[in-house]
Amino acid sequence: MATFSYRVKSEICGNRVLCRRYKRAMTYGLLLYGREFGLDNIALHTENRRVARMYADNISDLIGLGGSITLREVPRQDRRSVFVVTVDALADRIAILSYLGYKAGEKCGLRRDFLSEEELPAFVSGAFLACGAVANPEKGYRLELIIHQQHLAEELSALLGTLLFPPKETTRRNDYLLYYKESEQMEDLLTYIGAPKCALEMMEVKIIKTVRNKANRETNCETANIGKTIDAAMAQIESIRYIQAHGGLEQLSDELRELAALRLDNPEMSLRELGEALSEPISRSGVNHRLKRILEYAQTLRKQI
Repeated sequence: MATFSYRVKSEICGNRVLCRRYKRAMTYGLLLYGREFGLDNIALHTENRRVARMYADNISDLIGLGGSITLREVPRQDRRSVFVVTVDALADRIAILSYLGYKAGEKCGLRRDFLSEEELPAFVSGAFLACGAVANPEKGYRLELIIHQQHLAEELSALLGTLLFPPKETTRRNDYLLYYKESEQMEDLLTYIGAPKCALEMMEVKIIKTVRNKANRETNCETANIGKTIDAAMAQIESIRYIQAHGGLEQLSDELRELAALRLDNPEMSLRELGEALSEPISRSGVNHRLKRILEYAQTLRKQI
C-alpha cells in the first residue's frame, strides 16, 4: 500500500501546471536538493519511480545531454526499493551546471535570480520531491526535508520563511532537517507545492480525529460520572441497611425515612429522580442534603456500637 508521502509526490508529479509550465523551476529544485549536485556527481535517490523518471526526463528535455543518464532500482529487504538516477558523463554535468548559471567547481547555492516569483512554488515542489517526506496524518503530523549540505538547508529555510512559515531545524546524523509539525502549516505547504488533494485529506483526517477525541472525552466523562453515582448509591444503601439492622428506620425522621426506603428500593435512581419520586418532591440538592444526614446518622450509630 502506498504511503501518504508517496501519494503526495505522485500527486505533485501529476500536476500538469507545475510539471509542464514550470518545468525549469521544478527541475532546478530536483537537482539542487537531490542526493548530490556538483561537478563530481549529480544524482537523485528516491523511493518513487515516477519522481526518478521525471528527474531523468526533465534533465534530458531541458539540456539535451550527449551522454547517458542511468536509472537503476536498488532493492532493500523489508522496505521499498530505492531508485538511483545518475548523470554519468562529466561533460553533461558541466552542461547542467552551466545551464543553471554555475561555473565548474563553484559551490552551488540557491540562486534566487534564476527564479521568477511565479516559479517559486514549482521550485519548492521540486525540492520536496527530491528530499521531502510526510508522515501519515492518521499517526501524527510531521513534514520534513532532509538535506545533505548545511548551506542549502539554511537557504531553503530562509526561502520557506518568506513564502509560507519558517520551518524548525535540527540535524540527524550527517543530515540537516527542516520540518513542520503543525497540521495547518503542513496543509498550506502541500497546497502550495501542488498537492491540494492530499492537503484536503490531511484536513479531513484532522477533523475526524478531533470529533473522535471529543466523543471519547465525553464518553469517558460520562463513564466516570456513572461510576461516581454508583459508588455513592452503594454507600448510601450500606448506611441505610446498617441503620435498619441496628434499631430500624423508625429512628429516622419521617422525611429521612421516606427517602431511605425509596433509595433501598431504587438503587439505580439519580438524585433528581429520587427527589421527584418523594410524596413531596424536592430538588436534587435537597435530596443530597437529606442523604448526607442519613450517612451522618449511620456514622454516629457505628461509633456508639
